[in-house]
Amino acid sequence: MTSTKVKQIILCLGNAAIHVSWLRVLWTLVFEPIGNEETCNVFIRPQTLTALLVSVRAGVEIFLAPKLPCNAPEHLWTVACWALDGFFRFGIFGADAFLSLCGFESPSLLKTVRYTVGPLLFPLGAGGEMFMVIRAAKDGRPFLYLAAGLWPVFFYPLMKQLLKQRAKHFIKLKEGEMKKNK
Repeated sequence: MTSTKVKQIILCLGNAAIHVSWLRVLWTLVFEPIGNEETCNVFIRPQTLTALLVSVRAGVEIFLAPKLPCNAPEHLWTVACWALDGFFRFGIFGADAFLSLCGFESPSLLKTVRYTVGPLLFPLGAGGEMFMVIRAAKDGRPFLYLAAGLWPVFFYPLMKQLLKQRAKHFIKLKEGEMKKNK
């Protein structure tokens, strides 16, 4: 087995594991009783942390979320956005890796979904993060207002890059269609 195949297998399995982790978080948000703090801490926080272990956003969940009630609307909104985004993104990454491993080209529809869902969920999740920071600041942590004020500053370049990637994808699609029609 070549090292390229081994890398593709690792990529496929890693993305599948993250995808399943986010699926578990979504399942929990929809079907588990999270109405009180105890059940929320039992069901939501462990699955979210598991899914976030490889994410920069883990810092928000590790350092900020404990300052809020687990079932705070800001927290649940943010986790739902993260879970939906992770479910689609890592599901598509995994599907791409699997198709490549099997010798098939990934259909453009997968990237189209990724570049459509991502720009919708990213600002919603970042907004939820910012509102989590604001809520934590209201509880006697005024320095967090500064962090909340800086949130959009750091969000802007990331969103700009995401939209740039999206535009590049759709330009490639259009060029491919033009070549087919000639």
